[in-house]
Amino acid sequence: MWKRSGVRLAALLAARQLQLPSLAVQSPTSVLTINAGSFRRSLSSSVSTMCAATSSSGCSSAIAGGVTTARRTIVVETSETPNPDCLRFFSMDLSFLKPEFSVDIPSPAHAYKSPLAEALFGVAGVEAVFIADEYVTVRRHPQADWAVLIPTIKEVIVEFAESKEGVLSAAGEEELAGYNDDTEPEEDDDEVVLAVKELLASRIRPMLRADGGNVRFIDMDDGTVFLLLEGACKSCPSSHITLKSGIERMLMHWIPEVVEAQEVSDEVAADIIAEKRLRKSMREQGEVITAK
Repeated sequence: MWKRSGVRLAALLAARQLQLPSLAVQSPTSVLTINAGSFRRSLSSSVSTMCAATSSSGCSSAIAGGVTTARRTIVVETSETPNPDCLRFFSMDLSFLKPEFSVDIPSPAHAYKSPLAEALFGVAGVEAVFIADEYVTVRRHPQADWAVLIPTIKEVIVEFAESKEGVLSAAGEEELAGYNDDTEPEEDDDEVVLAVKELLASRIRPMLRADGGNVRFIDMDDGTVFLLLEGACKSCPSSHITLKSGIERMLMHWIPEVVEAQEVSDEVAADIIAEKRLRKSMREQGEVITAK
C-alpha cells in the first residue's frame, strides 16, 4: 500500500507547483499581510499626514472609511469573497489575532468568545463573524444591504480598536489555544492522516484564507476525510464546488487512500473534537482506551 510521510509530502509539494482550481471571481482588492514594523508605521504616518492636509483645507477628514483621531487615522477597507453574503474587513493598522490563528463565531450564541464579535452582532443584519489574524469576515443576512452595513461595521471595528479591549474573552482565549492545532501531528496519526494534515495546512488552507474562509481537519475514517468549513466558505453558494471540485480532488490526487471529503456541521465537529481531546487526556494519564 502506498504510504507517504508528512515530511516527504511537504518536500514533494514544494518541488511541484500546485494550484487549486479557480472556483470564483477573485477579489479586486489586493490585501497586504503586514506585521507591525517600519512599513506599517510609515504607511500609517503617511495616511495621517494626508488626513491632516485634507482637514486644514476644510474638507472631510474621513479617508476610505477611516476615522481620524488625535493619535492617528485607522483606515478600514473591504474586499469581496466568493460568497456574496460575506465581506472581509481589514486594516494595515490592525492585527486581530496571532499569525495564522483564527476563530469562527457562527452565531450570536458563540459571541461570548469575543467582545469584538459581540459588538459586530450588535449591527442589525450581521449573521456570523470569522476573525483571522489580519482580517474579519462578516456574513450578512441575505436581505441586508451592504451599502448600509459597511460604514457601520467599519465604525464598530475602529471604535473597538481605539478602546484597546482584547479581541478575545478569557473563554475565547482558552478555547483558541486548542482550536488551531487541528493539523498538528498527533501521537496516534498514521502516515496517511499526517499527509492529509500537511496538504491541508500547506496548500489548501492558505488558498481558502485568501478568500476570507478556512478549513479545519476534524477526522478521517475509512478513507473519508471530515472537514469543517468556516468564514466565507460556510453557507457559500459555491461551497459544494469548493469541497468536491477543489479540496476533495486535490486530496485524492496527492493521497490515493483518500476516497471522499465530507463537510460536517459545527455541532458534529464539536462532538468529535471533544471525544478526541478526552481520548488524548486518557492516553496521557495512562488509562486504557477502547477501540475507536
